[in-house]
Amino acid sequence: MLDIGPAEVIWGYGESDAAYLGKTLGGIKVTMETNAADVLEDQNGDAAVNAVLTGSVMNIEATLTRLSVEELRRVMLTTEPSGGPCITPIENQVGCNLYDLAKALVIKPLCGNEVSTNPCEWVHIYKTYPLVGLDLTWDKDTQRVFPVKFKVFVSYDSGESGTFGTIGMDSASTEFGV
Repeated sequence: MLDIGPAEVIWGYGESDAAYLGKTLGGIKVTMETNAADVLEDQNGDAAVNAVLTGSVMNIEATLTRLSVEELRRVMLTTEPSGGPCITPIENQVGCNLYDLAKALVIKPLCGNEVSTNPCEWVHIYKTYPLVGLDLTWDKDTQRVFPVKFKVFVSYDSGESGTFGTIGMDSASTEFGV
């Protein structure tokens, strides 16, 4: 895995509509925190005598910028409205089961302005859903961006159960997984 450098994000990896989400500003950040609950006894005060793992939480954040209308629609999960090809509705999305809508996400590092073709360098997260924000400022020096936080779920699919994904992928993996 490369130590420093930008990357590209593919959302929907392995599906026919998989695509790069566009340019980023401020990087792509993947974090995971594993939590534990302390086991306590009165006789030992606040000192733990054991601990039990209570699970891990994974987060992915990317601030997208300079998006085309098509890229914006893809990340905002909207379709082309009847108003025309240059209109992207800003919708209030309520009451959806996100696990059912989740798709695979792959992060591929760049080297020399070229996206890595080496699957050993890719990060593959099985179940993600983009939660999109807007940060649109019109002034003389602020770039407009679309902060995206991907909700990451533990996969229940066969062969992936209980996992978030992998660092590195099978050597036969392709650009979009189809």
